[in-house]
Amino acid sequence: MATVSSMAVSSRSFDDRGRAVRLTEDEIRERNALALAALDAINEIGDDAEQRETLDFLMRAVDEDRLSDRPRFSS
Repeated sequence: MATVSSMAVSSRSFDDRGRAVRLTEDEIRERNALALAALDAINEIGDDAEQRETLDFLMRAVDEDRLSDRPRFSS
């Protein structure tokens, strides 16, 4: 799992006028580490069977009530 240092990460990447603020290499690395840590945490939610059941449910829900007869996911 990715480790994240205790360094504070800026919550904004834009200034008061809406212009992009240039991030340092360290800030970019820190944001990347936080994103990877979040993805690792999501991956640990539920077991494989629960994740498969959730995916199957979501795929069925997306295919219901479509305007076309063509399903978005194949069986």
